[in-house]
Amino acid sequence: MIQLPSRRARAALAGLALLFGGCTGLGATSPGERMLVAEVAVERGEYAVAASEYRLAAAASGDAAIAERAARIGFDNGQDRELARTAAEWLARDPRGEAPRRFLAVALLELDDRTAAGSALGELVRTAYASPAEAFNALGESLAALRNDTGVARTVGQLATQYPAVPEAQYAAAALALAAGNSPDALAAVSRALALRPDWREARWLHARARIAGGDCDGGLKEASSLAAESTDTDRLVYAWLLTACDRGAEAQPYFADLARGQVVRSEALEGLAGLDADEHRWDEATSRYTEMLATGRNADRAFFGLAVVADRRGERERALRLYGRVTSGPRAVSAQLRAYRLGLEHGDAWAAARQLDEFVLASSEHRVEVTAGRAQVLADVGRVPDALALLARAQQAYPDRVELRYARATVLEQSGALEAALRELRAVARQRPLDPTAQNALGFTLADHGLELADAERRIRAALADRPDSAAIKDSLGWVLHRRGRSAEGLDWLQRAYAVDPDPEIAAHLGEVQWALGDRGAAERTWRGALDKNPGDPHLTKALERNLGPRS
Repeated sequence: MIQLPSRRARAALAGLALLFGGCTGLGATSPGERMLVAEVAVERGEYAVAASEYRLAAAASGDAAIAERAARIGFDNGQDRELARTAAEWLARDPRGEAPRRFLAVALLELDDRTAAGSALGELVRTAYASPAEAFNALGESLAALRNDTGVARTVGQLATQYPAVPEAQYAAAALALAAGNSPDALAAVSRALALRPDWREARWLHARARIAGGDCDGGLKEASSLAAESTDTDRLVYAWLLTACDRGAEAQPYFADLARGQVVRSEALEGLAGLDADEHRWDEATSRYTEMLATGRNADRAFFGLAVVADRRGERERALRLYGRVTSGPRAVSAQLRAYRLGLEHGDAWAAARQLDEFVLASSEHRVEVTAGRAQVLADVGRVPDALALLARAQQAYPDRVELRYARATVLEQSGALEAALRELRAVARQRPLDPTAQNALGFTLADHGLELADAERRIRAALADRPDSAAIKDSLGWVLHRRGRSAEGLDWLQRAYAVDPDPEIAAHLGEVQWALGDRGAAERTWRGALDKNPGDPHLTKALERNLGPRS
């Protein structure tokens, strides 16, 4: 156990830090002093300082408990480079240590250093578990939470080739590949797992999901149907959701309706029915279903989000804002809070909007980077570019390794007309992460959007798509660069594929632009207006409509 300074000591040191202009002005030298500085830095949100000071304290003391605290500070607060240094120094002092090697592997994966990460993971598989099967079960679950999903999938996939007779290794590789948007790799790996364990139900479900993700809805649904027929309510619910993913809502409806009469997955089934109602503009029915969801006492965050979306699409802005504000947990929390923030800014209540978002971040600090990136985008969209850039500058001081902030900065710079600065940022990220499809796609799309270096843009986008062949965003980029290169018919095909996977408003804006360019203006207007109905006020769609149909359309 680490003995941390008392709250009184931390408060006193905080006062000194303010007096001398920040935590780093204290000139701490002993391990104890550095730990004091680090704890104050944590309380003040200066996570880069905290991680560095704790690393130095660990190095000076040689204490494994301090090293573990240093690693935990780095891991919990996105300080990947400091975490890598801390773990490497700790491992040098304890070459057989499992904990430093595990932290090192995580940091290297987030930094996209796949070779070194693979070496660290390989040693963990060999030494830290009773068997390779146990190792891959554990690693597959824990690594799925990392941000660099492509790097994780590629690294574990490569490691799994060293264990061809271990079905758990192939399954872990498949699950991570599917999560990273690479259904071909997932399908190949899970097929190897099933060859070794033909009756493994989880692997059979994964095989079906991978086929659907790759576009083979008929084949995947046939597999999933047989699995659902012989099993539980939860399996039948999964099958119903897979039907909706394949745009077969009419077939999914009776499954959801039957399950909603039970108790095991009643809340989730009601959500499915509500979603089908909303898709058909049956607003009252959708509202009733989501309200019934709330009464079950389960998945309240999802129910509030559904109610908010319905209110938003009906133009009930005040009600939508209140309901979005109640979504404070779950996977939709960030998007709900950012939508509430946008509505507040657009309707003249900037102070209340900012306060609500600040309160959310204080209560959910793990979302701080994602919220900051989104908040900067909203600020830029409403014309407050200096505020957006200042917000990102402060965030980058606290989180120097988080590339999401760099992408956000590039986007804001581009919107403000500072294209060269935006491209410099994106080129720097692409150089640092040459294997990262997100980095290559971001640069490629931005070049394409401005008609620059189109051959290079297409090369980067195609390389990104090879790593993430299921990605709607990258398919959209490829369609857009082909349109920019004068191959609009070819681009239209990719944009339609992208929109079928993800009806995102930006994809809809591009799809409509290409339909318009090809002379199908009726289809273009239907695309834009249909998407705007589901995404009220979206800037990509409103700009596309104004540009092509005039400001009153």
